[in-house]
Amino acid sequence: MIQERKLVLSAIALVFLFFLGFSLFINLPPIYDGFLFADQATYFAMSQSIAYDGDLEYTTKDLARYYRDFWAGPNGIFLKKAKDGRLFYAKSFAYPLFAAPFVRIFGYNGLLVFHSFLLLLILLMGFSYLSLFNRPILSLGLLLTFLFASVAGVYYLWISPDFFNLALVFIILFLLIYKIRKKEAPPPEPDAPKKNNRLERFLLSDWSDYLAAFLAGIAVYSKPANAVLMGPIVLLALLRKRWGKAIVIVFCFVLSAGILFSANFLLTSDWNFMGGERKSFIRTFPLEKPDKTFDSVQGAVMTAENYFERFLLPPKFIVYNLFYYFFGRFTGIVWYFFPAVLLLLWFIFSDRPRRRLEQWFVLGALAGEILIYVILMPDNYSGGGGSLANRYFLNIYPLFFFLPRLKIRPRQLALCWAVAAIFISQILVSPFRSSALPATHAKKFPFKALPVEMTLINNIPTNTNPYGFRITFGTPPNIGYMHFLDDNFLRKLEPTGVWTRGNGTAEMILKTYYPVKEIVVRLLNNPRRDNEIRVEVEGRTQKVTLESKQRTTLVFPVGNGFQIKMAHLYKLKIKASKGSIPYFEDKESDERRYLGVFFELEIIPRQ
Repeated sequence: MIQERKLVLSAIALVFLFFLGFSLFINLPPIYDGFLFADQATYFAMSQSIAYDGDLEYTTKDLARYYRDFWAGPNGIFLKKAKDGRLFYAKSFAYPLFAAPFVRIFGYNGLLVFHSFLLLLILLMGFSYLSLFNRPILSLGLLLTFLFASVAGVYYLWISPDFFNLALVFIILFLLIYKIRKKEAPPPEPDAPKKNNRLERFLLSDWSDYLAAFLAGIAVYSKPANAVLMGPIVLLALLRKRWGKAIVIVFCFVLSAGILFSANFLLTSDWNFMGGERKSFIRTFPLEKPDKTFDSVQGAVMTAENYFERFLLPPKFIVYNLFYYFFGRFTGIVWYFFPAVLLLLWFIFSDRPRRRLEQWFVLGALAGEILIYVILMPDNYSGGGGSLANRYFLNIYPLFFFLPRLKIRPRQLALCWAVAAIFISQILVSPFRSSALPATHAKKFPFKALPVEMTLINNIPTNTNPYGFRITFGTPPNIGYMHFLDDNFLRKLEPTGVWTRGNGTAEMILKTYYPVKEIVVRLLNNPRRDNEIRVEVEGRTQKVTLESKQRTTLVFPVGNGFQIKMAHLYKLKIKASKGSIPYFEDKESDERRYLGVFFELEIIPRQ
């Protein structure tokens, strides 16, 4: 066992060195084609500003420095205007603050170098925790499965705080729970090497709880929903009648959160980094020329002011979102974070006879944070349309790791990798490509068989394709907007409709801002004869067989569809059994596209 432990520690060192070497020498700008977007652009610019200028102010110098590395410019950057007219970055500075020293030394590679040290901390802490009750080799196996049989490991590559948040929450929970599990662990073997007594004493003392509370303040500043972490830390002290300890814990939390929020106020004249005059800019940026100002450059307003009035949905949508949260096509944690599901089942079925209080507190914290996202961010609980799976879940993922008391079995690890092979292997094999095109994997089976998150219609990953997002159909004033969910359609070149691609099933969602009585589908066949066309609208299917270039019309009565405030959403599927490339079939034709069936929509409103 001692020899096995040494081998595992050597393996952890090799994993760290691999990721460190990768991070030091990867040529990021060409891989990203010089293009970072939205959060990644903002956080990279912020880390540069802190590293080189020691502030959060956005200036022309910042913009010029950014262009030296990523030549497409900081597209989607979030900025806010202070009361004195100066411009500041409108994101939490916790992540770029810790990453800034690495950026100062290693440039853009510094962000991933920082991530490699976070990875090392996760591996060392996770191994120390798991090996209390498990063989070293199985402990390492679960750690690697936890990170890399899910999409969590892919976020190592993102220039964003998601991996930082995962590591921060992991460290907080380790500091809190390690001492509890240590008391339950069997005594070490007589010939086991002695641990660092000073470090071990710290981990088993109240000081580790105080550090956990201090780090929780940073986690809350980075993502406010992380406030649930204070529940287990404080409640464990209170229920043990450690009143003084509970007071110190709260003080440490308030101290760190207060320092960061106060610094935000001193640097930007606002406590809320997402409030005030806040905009996102694309292509043209403030201060790139003297006449380009925050007010003159067109930008999307992104303020958090009056957030709840604008975005909260009725309680019935909580049920929808909870279902989508676990089983949705683009965000479901069952498919993208299966180790979390396994750990939850582990807690439910394996720990039943001897569950402890801290486990219930962890369960309450993870349930509470999930509810915070699905209730308070009902149309964007996953982190935006450019996200891969549910990036906000990375804040919650470590809670699942520390939920059960683990007795690891190889077949459970094998199950996780089997699920990963079916659902996310293509993401893991090509993480940069999958990050740039986050909907690609979901456009084929098995994902096409999964439910689409209707509540996230404006933030699903397929919206990153400008030719498949909000495509106009119908005739004024009765128009609708189509969101295509796969690649089985051809770019809209004809003014009134769209061709499906060959014999593929084009799946889409029609959005209107008025109730619809009927959807009329007008079809035009490609040159193939005896072509069966299948059209499904809101679960009702009609089939028709058309001859070469024949037209027909199908009528579908519909109701309110899936209604979100003023929007009505309708699911459609259209498929031709035979595709045609006229260029190869008709010597007079120059049409090289792979045509399925051409369709137009007439939207009949309810009177």
